[in-house]
This record gives sequence, C-alpha cells and structure tokens, in this order.
Amino acid sequence: MEFKTNYSKKEALWEVNLGGSKILEYVYGEVEDPNPSFRLVKTKGGHTITLYRPWDHPWHPGMFFSWKYINGLNFWESMYHGKKNVAVTDSFITLNEEVGFQQKLSYVTYEGKKILKENRLVKIEEGYGGYLVHWQGSFEPTDEPVTLDRTENTKESPWGGYAGLSCRLSRNFLGPVITTDLGVFSADDAFSKAFKWCDFSGKLDGYIEEQWAGISIIDHPSNVRHPSPFLTYDYKDMQFLSAGFLFHEPYVLNVGEILQLNYTFYVHDGQVQEEDVKRITEKIEDKSI
Repeated sequence: MEFKTNYSKKEALWEVNLGGSKILEYVYGEVEDPNPSFRLVKTKGGHTITLYRPWDHPWHPGMFFSWKYINGLNFWESMYHGKKNVAVTDSFITLNEEVGFQQKLSYVTYEGKKILKENRLVKIEEGYGGYLVHWQGSFEPTDEPVTLDRTENTKESPWGGYAGLSCRLSRNFLGPVITTDLGVFSADDAFSKAFKWCDFSGKLDGYIEEQWAGISIIDHPSNVRHPSPFLTYDYKDMQFLSAGFLFHEPYVLNVGEILQLNYTFYVHDGQVQEEDVKRITEKIEDKSI
C-alpha cells in the first residue's frame, strides 16, 4: 500500500491516508490551541491511538511536542492557565521525495517576544506490520539563553517531570502493558525509568475476540541524556506516554547552540513484538532522519 497525503494551507491541516483510510491528521492553526500536533493517529487496522484535547486536560492535543517552561514561562497549558505563550508556525513545507513535512516554529511569549526557534522534520514510513513516524526537532535560542524546564517530580507532585514529546492515548487503553528494552512492566513500575524504547499497548474494548493496539517511542542514541526516563501514566481516565528529556533536571541552551532531538513513533496493531522494535532501533541507530 502507498501513503496518500493531502495538505490544506488554509485549514493548516496535513493528512495521511493508507489503503483508502485516514491514519494521520496534523494541525497547526487551531484557534483554541495553535500548538501543532497529530490530533488523529490510527493504526493500519483503524484503531484510534490518540485522544485530542479531552475535557480533563484540553492542552493534550493528541500526539505532540511541547516544552513545559521556557525561561519560567508556561508553554504547555498557557491557552488554559495563565498568559498566552504559544508556538507559532512560520512556515510549513511538504516533502516531495518522501512522505512528511518540514515546519519552522517560533516560541512566542505573551508579550510577543520570540525566544526560541524550532526546525521540525517529520517523515512517515510503513513497516513492521504498522508504520513509523520519524520526528526530529532542532531548537535554537533567538537572542538570549533559554532554560527548558518542567514541573519537578516530588512527593507533592509525583506526576511531575513531563515536557517534550508526548502522546495522550485514547481511553480505550485501560490496563496497559508497558514493554521496553529492559523488559515488561506495569505503568506504575515503568514510570520514570530510563529506556531506549518504550511501548504502551492495551487490549481494546468492544470486541468479542481479544484485540490489541499500541504505540512505541524510540529514543535515538544521538539524543542528549539518552536514554531518557519515560513517563507512563495509567490513571482512571488518563493514559499518557512521554519521553522525559527534562525529568531529572532543566536544560540550558545558550545562544549559538542547537539542541537536536530525534525520536521515532511506532504505531501498531496487536501486542508489540519486541523483535520488531529491536529491528527498528537497529535500523535507525546509526543515522538520524
């Protein structure tokens, strides 16, 4: 099967279809939340992975990247709490030879000051019974150093540590199994542990015969602080997977420096096969996208 893409500049919407079915929707111009994201992610079998802007956390726009604090300013949930700090799209270009796009963003404070630039490159690849979303972000301060920070993980805030690449999962993913390069865990036991890759899979409701689906995040070995801790939330109404680049401490990015982060999402039907993720990891280990 071949990927078919559609792009509407007016709607700020990029779509991917596979075998006649839509599997991805990427938006970057929503009025209520301009921070870009994959608001829709489906498996090849049609199972929805993401939950977009749910009532409990409307700043969770599906599968997305967002810093929590930049120089003390909240970019994660600022459209709903506090002052409006946003990621603004400066340009969006679809790729010609490959399935994907290049996006340039500016992180703009509520006062209208650009403090950080990002060059985002995303490529889609079919394989291993599912498909891969290769995600690269290159970050550079504008005219002064920036401190990238998070809510600290403490006894008072045991859910803290989040910032960066994340996926809010559909509420169909109750009782998940977390599979990693270090073995299989419950969500609680996996939380904050460092993994080269981490998969979040769940048994799907609404079927007589057992069906599973899930998503993995692979942390590229070139990343600073590799392997990163992963955040694996499994609350009553919230299932969430995130690569916690800032989990243990903030990161200072000086003027003239570039922080490049590379990840790969693996979207699959069924329970994850460890050998598939190992092969994907080996394939991308010696190269970035």
